[in-house]
Amino acid sequence: MQKMAWIMPIVAGIGWGIVGVFIRILTDEGLDNVTIVTVRAATGIVLTLIYLALFDRGGFRIRLKDLHLFLANTVAGVVLLMMAYNIAVVELSLSLAAVLLSTAPAFVLLISAVLFKEKITRRKVLCMLGALLGCVLLTEILETGELKWSRLGLFMGVSAMVLNGVWILISKVIASKGYGSFTVCFYSFMITVIILAPFTDWGAAGAYIAAKPVEAILVLVGQSLCTSLIPMAAYIVAMRYLEAGKTAILEGGSEPAGALIIGFLLYGEMPSLLGMAGMVLVVVALGFLAVSDTDG
Repeated sequence: MQKMAWIMPIVAGIGWGIVGVFIRILTDEGLDNVTIVTVRAATGIVLTLIYLALFDRGGFRIRLKDLHLFLANTVAGVVLLMMAYNIAVVELSLSLAAVLLSTAPAFVLLISAVLFKEKITRRKVLCMLGALLGCVLLTEILETGELKWSRLGLFMGVSAMVLNGVWILISKVIASKGYGSFTVCFYSFMITVIILAPFTDWGAAGAYIAAKPVEAILVLVGQSLCTSLIPMAAYIVAMRYLEAGKTAILEGGSEPAGALIIGFLLYGEMPSLLGMAGMVLVVVALGFLAVSDTDG
């Protein structure tokens, strides 16, 4: 498992990268951003309940002294990150917001060196810079020249990057305490629903299910499974075997590449030459990082 652990953050990145597909579907059905996040978490509760009840009943138990970690992880990585990023994409061009968020691995790399004594090697730095440059090319910001910005937007974009990094670091701490992936997912979903329930348009969600019950169930289960449960569980597993900085670089680079591939396959969104070059650069950087990190 340790030898294959590098695949897990890539799986997580691809899963989070395709979230836009479900957001488009649910937005067209009249659900707002908060409602989409809430129903994703609510569906995740059901899925994790089924798994834990059948295969790991002990997974419902967490130590009371660790409850603050689960709470902080969910507030930072779901609620505040969502709010900050949503404001950023309104105040900034989408490409600039995406680039700011993709700098999270740099933050994680530096903080991990302090908190977890992880070495900052030449390979990590070069792969991080290569993946970041690839992400910049993938967003096509150099071609479009879109530089819509504001001080509030920049502040929220940087805040989203920091919050993303904080989520990664707290997840590392939780993983080190031996909690199972589905245990972490279950409590993250539960806390998310508790926090966001008062701001959720339950009527819109209910109307969608009532109008298209089969499609709605497939979409809601698919959204929760593919963009939340599987990515989060895979990421927690990766944290048990890989350094936080390495995991963040692998996930951060694979997310936009996954979004580009899905956009092409489902919507015929043809990437530009620079976009293709960016994807190749990301793949090369991640592949190089996946090789045993033995240089100093």
